[in-house]
Amino acid sequence: MSWPAAVPAAVARAWLVSVRRRLQVVPRLRRTIPPYRVNETSPHRKVVLVRASFSRLTLVLSFSVAVGVLGPLLGPVGGQVSQVAADTLSAGWAYAAVAYAAGMAGTTKRGAAVLGVVSLWVCVSAYYVTKAAQGDYTKADLGDPTGKTEYFAFGELMSMIGLWGVVACFLGPVCAIAGKTSLSGPYRLVAQLLLPLVVVAETTMRLGHPAPLQNQLVVTMWQVTRIVAIAAVVALCVMALWKRRPSVSHAG
Repeated sequence: MSWPAAVPAAVARAWLVSVRRRLQVVPRLRRTIPPYRVNETSPHRKVVLVRASFSRLTLVLSFSVAVGVLGPLLGPVGGQVSQVAADTLSAGWAYAAVAYAAGMAGTTKRGAAVLGVVSLWVCVSAYYVTKAAQGDYTKADLGDPTGKTEYFAFGELMSMIGLWGVVACFLGPVCAIAGKTSLSGPYRLVAQLLLPLVVVAETTMRLGHPAPLQNQLVVTMWQVTRIVAIAAVVALCVMALWKRRPSVSHAG
């Protein structure tokens, strides 16, 4: 190759070498730049967290009030559907489900326990206040021989709310933490089985000792509810075993 023809080739090689050096510098610069991190203490972040917590609390309280109010309200409406709905919402496992759902809305187990207690307090208060508005705590004054004088038994109302409020302090955290644990973790299946097992226990107790005024519709409702709860227990166990099957077969 002659000298004039070798000049462009040398220039081209020099340009390629410079480009390669620049490309090698770029990754170094990228490694030296710190990654972007969200400032957890920023005012905007705090506002977002407060709004999310307020939304969860509003949802839990609304659900608790709805369960507590609809139970006594649907009873006097009449009809088979309203009677079944009223008995279902007034059952003990329905209140356990309220605390269970409240726990699922919690961000931590401690927060779930607090939500479980608060939700049951609100639910019980809404139930008895509704019963009082329906006249269940309006008593006749025995001091009046005519029997026309009535009074409101405020002490009896508050005693019932206080009694079930104390019960809520013990059962609320248990159901709520179970609801929180049912979302993830090694004890997820145990937590998921808690609510249907409560349903099975309560329905079995009610069917074993039926009330004198309990009609056939209510008996059928408890029987169907128990069957659904047992089916839920079996389904949860089968699903858990099915999820573990690939790992067991792979280990074998």
